[in-house]
Amino acid sequence: MKDFKTENGKKRVVINCATIKEVQNLKKVIFNELKKSPLGLKLTDGPDSIFDKDIDFTGVIDFIKNTLIGIDTSEEFEEAVFACLKHCTYDTVYKIDQNLFDNDQVPEAREDYYEILYTCIEENLRPFLKSLVATWKIHIQSGKFSQALNIMGLTN
Repeated sequence: MKDFKTENGKKRVVINCATIKEVQNLKKVIFNELKKSPLGLKLTDGPDSIFDKDIDFTGVIDFIKNTLIGIDTSEEFEEAVFACLKHCTYDTVYKIDQNLFDNDQVPEAREDYYEILYTCIEENLRPFLKSLVATWKIHIQSGKFSQALNIMGLTN
């Protein structure tokens, strides 16, 4: 649970954890959007040393732009994030759903829209990402990751 006051509307928001199924669906939708845009750095022509080459960050900027726009315009994302938000409250008395952002009694809710969405994503995905990082760390440190790459023929 995360309890905070929004920057713009100065309203109390309580973000409660969604069900595992709702969080997995949100994660799936976000990861599918991330997969759509390739992420790449390009080294431009220069002297032979890699340290003397210029790096073209256009691919990174395009990746971020395309991913953010893709997520923000995705109906699947909207459904998934609002399924998670149904467990949350705005200004103590309002359930967070799409109707909240049309409610004339709390017009500042629209000013808090992205802060609420971001916090919902962070609060619901953080435990899973923390677990994923810990698992990778364990396998990399133990050498199991290298062994798995060798078995799959991905290393020399």
